Amino acid sequence: MTDPRYLGDEPPPFDAPACRDAVQRCYSGLCRCGQPERYALEAAVTVYRYHHPESSPVQAETIVSHWLAGPVRH
Repeated sequence: MTDPRYLGDEPPPFDAPACRDAVQRCYSGLCRCGQPERYALEAAVTVYRYHHPESSPVQAETIVSHWLAGPVRH
């Protein structure tokens, strides 16, 4: 089964721990300061795209959303 977060034929981008930590720090820091969740998500996607400029905006938002949502429980 393929990962639905990745669109197209290109392989998923490298999931570097430093990038993921930076994305999570950005998002949680803005939320703690009272910024709307949508603004915090947009900023976190911007951080991700800085580290992965080859990623499309849709792909970046999908990956970041999954990182921030945590594991899905059924």
